[in-house]
Amino acid sequence: METDGRYTLYGNLARCDAAGLASILLAKRLEVDFVDATPSLSMALAARAGRDEGPYLRTPEGFVLADGFAIREWLERVHPEPPLLPRTPVRRTCARLLEDWIEHWLPALARRSRGTLERLGAHVEAAGFLLGRAPTRPDHLLAAWLETEVLVHGPARDHLTKIAPRLVRFGDDLLASVSPRASAPDPGSADEGDVIPISLLDVLEEIGTDHHAYLESNHRALKDREDAVSLDLGPGHRTWPVRPECERRRVVLGRELAAYDRAVRRRVARVLEPVGAWDVLTLPPVLEEMDPRDPRSL
Repeated sequence: METDGRYTLYGNLARCDAAGLASILLAKRLEVDFVDATPSLSMALAARAGRDEGPYLRTPEGFVLADGFAIREWLERVHPEPPLLPRTPVRRTCARLLEDWIEHWLPALARRSRGTLERLGAHVEAAGFLLGRAPTRPDHLLAAWLETEVLVHGPARDHLTKIAPRLVRFGDDLLASVSPRASAPDPGSADEGDVIPISLLDVLEEIGTDHHAYLESNHRALKDREDAVSLDLGPGHRTWPVRPECERRRVVLGRELAAYDRAVRRRVARVLEPVGAWDVLTLPPVLEEMDPRDPRSL
C-alpha cells in the first residue's frame, strides 16, 4: 500500500492529552496534520477505533488508533528513532513511573500541593529534564499539562514564576530541544550509565508516598469490587474513584520488570525500594481475575 507518510492527529490541542501526543509526534520527526475533531467526526473516528474518547491518530496506512498510552507505545515500537523511552532498565522504569504519575496523579495533586511543584521545579532546574540532559516521554506529558492546564491561568503562572520558574519555561525549553537544529543527547543511550539525577529521588519518593499508595488501594478495591478508595494523604481522608486503567498501567510496568533477569530487577529495586516506589509494582494483576462482563474491567 502506497502512502504519503503523513499522520493525522484528531483532537483539541488545547487539551492536555492531544497536546502531549502532538509534542511526541513532532519529537519523532514525523509528518503530521492536526485536525480539530468535531462531534460528527469524533463519532466516525470512535467507530473505527473502537473507543469513545479521543484523541485519535490516523496512520499513513489509514488505521485509526485511540487511547493515549496505547498510541505512545505503538509509536515507540514503529518509530524507535529517536527514542523517547530510555533503553536501560533503571532509567526506563523511572520514565514509566513519571509518565503514569504525570498523567494520572499530578493534575489532581498539584492543585493542593505547593511543595509538589516546588520540588518538581527544583529538580528540572538542576537536571535539565526529568531524567537528565535529554527529554523523554514524560517530559512531553509534563509540558502539555503545564501549557494547557496551568500556565493558561494568570494567577497560576504568576505563582509558578515565584516558586518554580523553570516550570514556566519548561515547554519552550522542550520545544527547543527537539527542534531539527537541536543536538540534544539521545535519551535511549547508555553513554551516561543506567543512572538517574540525584534530585529525582525527592520526586520518586513523593510518587511512592502518594501515587503508589493510591495504586495499592485501587488494586485492593478492584479485587473487592468496591467503587471508591479512601486515602489520608494529609490533611484528612479523601475519596478517590476506582480506576481500572491505573491498574492496567501498573501491570504493564510490572510485567516489563518481570521480564528482566533477577540481577537487573535487583538493580531497579535498589533505586526504587528506598523511596517506596517498588512493592506496588510486584502485586499480581487483579483485572484478569474479574468477570469480563463487569463494565469496570473493560
